[in-house]
Amino acid sequence: MNERQVSPTALSDGGARPEERGSGPPRVPPAPATAGPTRWTAGRIVALVMGALLAVCSVGLLGAGGTALWADLSRRDAAGYVTTDPHAFSTGGSALATETIELGNPGIEWLYSRVVLGEVRIRITPADPGSTVFVGIGPTADVQRYLAGASYTLISDYWGGTTEAVAGGTAPSVPAEEGFWVASATGSGPQTLTWDPANGSWTVVVMNGDARPVVDVSADLGAEMPSLMGIAVGSLVLGAIVLIGGVLLIVGAIRRARAA
Repeated sequence: MNERQVSPTALSDGGARPEERGSGPPRVPPAPATAGPTRWTAGRIVALVMGALLAVCSVGLLGAGGTALWADLSRRDAAGYVTTDPHAFSTGGSALATETIELGNPGIEWLYSRVVLGEVRIRITPADPGSTVFVGIGPTADVQRYLAGASYTLISDYWGGTTEAVAGGTAPSVPAEEGFWVASATGSGPQTLTWDPANGSWTVVVMNGDARPVVDVSADLGAEMPSLMGIAVGSLVLGAIVLIGGVLLIVGAIRRARAA
């Protein structure tokens, strides 16, 4: 019986015949993978950043519009003034005086125009209903000369009630007798002063009608602000447009990046 001899070399080659080995095409190693195009291009990044900036700006516009709308609907009284809550102030000196109110900086006169701010109102209510009080607005330089040497309290922050005592010992003259006030009111019980804002440096002063020391009053501020509703609506509409534009830029940039 004849048996076919198989060489060890053939067995190591998997039993393939010599003519079968190396007869096929040579094996080529796969090419290394190359990186695809960058999804976040410069244009898409710029669109994303611009959209985020517009969204942030819209928050400020919407907040301002909402605040203006709230003030017009809830803080406007029957006389048409947008009014603050009363704030109490007192002093052992002869007067209460505000820090200088500067009006007339270039470029912002429109803020206190008749169209935007309108007439300003200051209401003073003495703690003693029967006492006589005086409230006046005058040029800061004249007020400082008038109060020179007198003890009084400087109101540095009306909203926070922050005050500073100014020492002195000279009693000022009766305030109603002075001629530098551009607007004033005096009498027994609550007093109301109205004033059309004008360029200049101004100071508000509250005193007892006879200039005696110890002044104890509450005060509220009001302004007509005839354009407040229009400002509120305009800010809300502009804020909504800016927000939509920002969202569209952000969403568009993200979608284009994902589709790349």
